[in-house]
Amino acid sequence: MVKKNKKPRNRSFVFLGNVSFQRLIAMLITFLALASMVAYEATPKKYKLSVGSISQYDINAPRDIENTLKTRQNAELKAAELKPVIVPIDGANDNMTSEAYAYFDGLFTLMNRVMESFRKDVDVNALIQEYDTGNDYAVLTEIPPDKLVALFANEGELVGRLKTVVLNSILPAVKRKQIMEDNLAAEKEAALTQIKAIFDDESLYLIAADLLDKVIVPNSRIDEKATEEERNALIETYIKENPVIIYKDERIISKDDIVTEDKFQVLKELNYIDSEGRPDYLLYFAVFMLIFSISFLIALYLKSFHRNIYYDKNAMMLMGVAIIIATLFALLFKEFIPDYAHLIIPTLIAPVITSIFLGIQPAIAVNLLLTFSFALMLNGNIQYIYMSLISGTIAPFLTVNATQRRKISLGGLMLGGINLLIIVLTGILEKKGVENLLNEGGLAFMNGIFSIILAIGILPFLESTFNLVTPMKLLELADPNHPLLKRLLMEAPGTYHHSLMVGNLAEVATREIGGNSLLARVGAYFHDIGKLRRPTFFKENQMDENPHDRLTPSISSRIITSHTKDGEELALKYKLPKVIRDMIVQHHGTTLMVYFYHMATQNGNAEDLQESDFRYDGPLPDTREAAVVMLADSVEAAVRAMSNKTQAKIEGLVRKIIKDKLDDGQLDRCDLTLKDLTTIAESFMKVLSGIFHERPEYPEFEKKNDLKELDNSIYNLPRQNKKDGAASPNGSNSVQPTENNQPAERNH
Repeated sequence: MVKKNKKPRNRSFVFLGNVSFQRLIAMLITFLALASMVAYEATPKKYKLSVGSISQYDINAPRDIENTLKTRQNAELKAAELKPVIVPIDGANDNMTSEAYAYFDGLFTLMNRVMESFRKDVDVNALIQEYDTGNDYAVLTEIPPDKLVALFANEGELVGRLKTVVLNSILPAVKRKQIMEDNLAAEKEAALTQIKAIFDDESLYLIAADLLDKVIVPNSRIDEKATEEERNALIETYIKENPVIIYKDERIISKDDIVTEDKFQVLKELNYIDSEGRPDYLLYFAVFMLIFSISFLIALYLKSFHRNIYYDKNAMMLMGVAIIIATLFALLFKEFIPDYAHLIIPTLIAPVITSIFLGIQPAIAVNLLLTFSFALMLNGNIQYIYMSLISGTIAPFLTVNATQRRKISLGGLMLGGINLLIIVLTGILEKKGVENLLNEGGLAFMNGIFSIILAIGILPFLESTFNLVTPMKLLELADPNHPLLKRLLMEAPGTYHHSLMVGNLAEVATREIGGNSLLARVGAYFHDIGKLRRPTFFKENQMDENPHDRLTPSISSRIITSHTKDGEELALKYKLPKVIRDMIVQHHGTTLMVYFYHMATQNGNAEDLQESDFRYDGPLPDTREAAVVMLADSVEAAVRAMSNKTQAKIEGLVRKIIKDKLDDGQLDRCDLTLKDLTTIAESFMKVLSGIFHERPEYPEFEKKNDLKELDNSIYNLPRQNKKDGAASPNGSNSVQPTENNQPAERNH
């Protein structure tokens, strides 16, 4: 019959099934999710506000910021109080004196002419107008002629006195003052008041007023340049020494407040004003690059020191999910409870989950990534950074080996107490009040408990999703009352006790090489459950008859090898975790069943035999725990089949089995070093020496009460010959076990 050609597979998307590609995608999704959510919260919220509008929001300062416009306004108000720089006008005082002399000289000249004209009965006003061509003494025309003549009588004695007062008293006092345009009239009025106080003559008063109006002029001016320089210097000094600071968490503007220019400027500096409606791409770039740098370093660390985790797709996906869950909670609390987000963000979820599944070091790495990422989201809040770094580093140590949920819960209380202490200490540094410390400390304490509760609640979901197991799950599986183990005890008791021994060997050896000893023990308990299908076909469960005596070697080999696949089917039926199922199908790798292969070659047609037909289907063990179970399984079966067990013979057999497995390539896919193999061999010997240690042989006695003979046999004392025969020196009368003529493979 001609077989139809199979439809060629579409290789366009073959890469989707590649584990490395899937791991890369998981890492990329985790990074993008983390960076996007952090960038969203790190980007300032935009508000549609303008100067003079009514605020619809309560906006607090995310950090200390200076209200620069208000600071400058205060500085300018202070500068406005600064007196201007006054400088003298060159020659102004000298000009006042010379002008006064000139005025009086002209006045006396005119006075003489007036007196002559008066005696000749000439019109005085006409005479004044004739001689006063410059109209400098027009004031004289306002004085009645008779009073003017009276004023000039006695050769102008009264005018002379006025001259003396003006030149010797009034002008010197005026010149000592800073006279400018704005106070010129007042100074003239003051000088005139002094003259009026001295002379009681209205006519003289008019002349004095005219004199002072012409003579007194500004002798000072404001130096605009010097004043501006001094003002600017004062403003700059004031701004430096008296900035208006809006402190972190202080209210910038409240709801229903009018948006003033200075507050608008502050909001604009904080990038809070939605003026253009465009994303802040530069800020996004900075956040993404910072988080990428931390993520890259952590990935490099895992690849260098935790290769088993880095190359495990499920482990990397688990870390990614833990990170995303913690980030979602951070986003939620930051969005709806921003004032207390730094105290209640449950960052501990991720390191706790990671430590339970993957160990301490990866958990600490995850905590570092989240701490520095969330610090960007929280504007570098110092309380959060200290709390997350310290608590997140301690948390993995408290939860990594927790085999009971009660112990994890107790760890939550301890972490809450640590959070409380950190918040109080950082609060003291920030000079916070007692009430504030108690409130914040209480929230931080609840954070520790809340994080653990969330982690415990999420564990079952993660176990089923990523086929990973927690210590609690492993302990549940190790319970002797598990249905499969009870079946094994009742239906295949030899296999049951063999599995217990393998579990002891695997647990001790795995612990010594730093692996998951509990996982190795539980995997060993279930590794041979496939024998439940045909328990009597395996030597440890046979009483008298051996079914293989009636079968050909090839059929026997197929029956023996099928127990790994049968075990996998049972494991699926009883919903055992994948990591246990993997151990079941991997615990023989592709080992050759030498006994049946040899029997087949002895039966003829050796050239037609394929060695692969007598090998297990595999796959090879791909974890250290699975490899240790393989070695423990082979060692236990082989040692149990030995006769005349001695320490030297057992040790030689153990090392030979490990070497044969290594040479046969059975350990090629697991991360075991030669040093690890040596440690495993030594661990096996410790366990086996406690089980198969040498015991003294007890001879048979004719008399049950012959205690002396018993003591001699125990302590190797010389034995006395009996009449009915002497005991041989080597105790040949004792019953010796017969050598099992079947190799170790038949016991598997």
